[in-house]
Amino acid sequence: MVLLKLQCPPERRKAVIALTSSTSSPTCQIHPPAAAQAQPNFQIILTLRIERSTQPDRAITICTHGTVFAESDGQGLDMLAVGTFGPLTSTSDPSKTINLGQWKPHHLQHGREPQSPNLRERDGLEFLTIPANGQVEVRHDMSIDRMFEHESDRRREDLKPGETYRFRVSSGYLGTKWWCWGDLEGELKDKKLSAWQEGINFGKAEKPSPEQIEEEGWVLGANPAELAFEDKTGDIKFEFVD
Repeated sequence: MVLLKLQCPPERRKAVIALTSSTSSPTCQIHPPAAAQAQPNFQIILTLRIERSTQPDRAITICTHGTVFAESDGQGLDMLAVGTFGPLTSTSDPSKTINLGQWKPHHLQHGREPQSPNLRERDGLEFLTIPANGQVEVRHDMSIDRMFEHESDRRREDLKPGETYRFRVSSGYLGTKWWCWGDLEGELKDKKLSAWQEGINFGKAEKPSPEQIEEEGWVLGANPAELAFEDKTGDIKFEFVD
């Protein structure tokens, strides 16, 4: 699901996350050796760092669900296939593309069963900490077979050694629906992550009282509009080789 992004004046931003995309190798084999086909021979690497922050000594934790930073779950949900990346595009002929997929996953509605106000207890939600100093990586496996899994007009055999392609992150999946200050393995380790957040409260969760926050260890979500994501990636290209 494409993220709903609200406008926020730069002066109100709490922090800016910089994204840089790269590939695990400058080349991708069209016909990898049989022994290598069982393992992905190519990866897209997303590197995140905090570029600017109103609290420069604190890490930031984001919910990755529904974003380009979510990992495929191994149970049928392929994050490359939901539109997180645009099609791979030939650098010499833009009409030549490889569609990675545009499937829209349907999530079960929980109208009859109330969901836990603690996001840690909700199925399918994952979180990622971006350190105050340094960076964190998210990797998406993309073997040559995976590249053509949802491509109906072209086949691997259509590729020629020496052809170069570029890729890009879809802006609609760059961001987060929920975030807070802190490190999952540090100050947030034993905390409850409240579904309530500043700004638009899509889940209609109740805000914990100050007493509950203190006694039960709740952490409130910050306003997603006040955390900006900027794609700092240049022109990323890779070459197909035999």
